[in-house]
Amino acid sequence: MLKRENRLSKIIRGIGEKKYFSPLFQVRVSENKESTSRFGFVVSKKIDKRAVVRNRTKRVLRSAVGIFLNSLKGKEIIIIAKKDLSFKEKDEVVKELGNILNK
Repeated sequence: MLKRENRLSKIIRGIGEKKYFSPLFQVRVSENKESTSRFGFVVSKKIDKRAVVRNRTKRVLRSAVGIFLNSLKGKEIIIIAKKDLSFKEKDEVVKELGNILNK
């Protein structure tokens, strides 16, 4: 679970926003004026109608982001899940997220 200070309360599109695409998700990164990074996760009903699957997808994303939390400072990151993400294991998600966040 991410700490409250690392969660986005509402998703705002930034002016200097950069977008990165992957087969598993889309990542939008913008700068913020704080020293901490904040994250938001979007998993729509298009992924799966069942809330169990959508919640599992969000849990996998949160745990993957927790690994990279210390290396990211002063950013607001929104991760939008795609349909293929719901069938992947945590290791694959961490690897793919690492590739995107290193850009």
